[in-house]
Amino acid sequence: MIENFDFREENRHRSRLIKSLDSAILPSIVLIISPEAAAASNAHGGLSAEIARLWPYHASFALLGFAFLVWGMAIARRKDPGWLNKHRILEISGAALAVSAMVVGACVVSAASQEHFRVPHAYLGAFVVLLLIVNTLLGHIQLRVGMDFGKKLRRFHRLIGRSALLLMALNILFGMIIVGSA
Repeated sequence: MIENFDFREENRHRSRLIKSLDSAILPSIVLIISPEAAAASNAHGGLSAEIARLWPYHASFALLGFAFLVWGMAIARRKDPGWLNKHRILEISGAALAVSAMVVGACVVSAASQEHFRVPHAYLGAFVVLLLIVNTLLGHIQLRVGMDFGKKLRRFHRLIGRSALLLMALNILFGMIIVGSA
């Protein structure tokens, strides 16, 4: 589809957008289909039907949020033209998906009739969501204050963002261990 498109007639921003959209279509389709396919499979063993139906959505939101957050960080590091708007959109979307994953996770725990925050995965997930919200606010504030204070905030923004990504990756691993043991 893209191979036949003549990019010389278009500006390079439009061609980059088309390439990035084309590369995002297949992963999006896989992530939309995967919860239904996982719920339909019989690999859940002793899990109740409600948990087996909901946890793939929790996992998909968390993984998609993590992917958006990593993508946003990579864009911020490259500093291409228009990087700030792309970074904002991806990071806010990633944080919103992480919050959605937490909400669906709470629904999964409620469906299992278990108490919330009984495993480290839940505590770490809540802490990561808190870090993401704080980091989003720091990123917003650092652009609206003076240059000197903005530079100080930028250091914390980067530190909290990297910490949140590292902890989110660790929490995804914890989640896979929990699902693997069920």
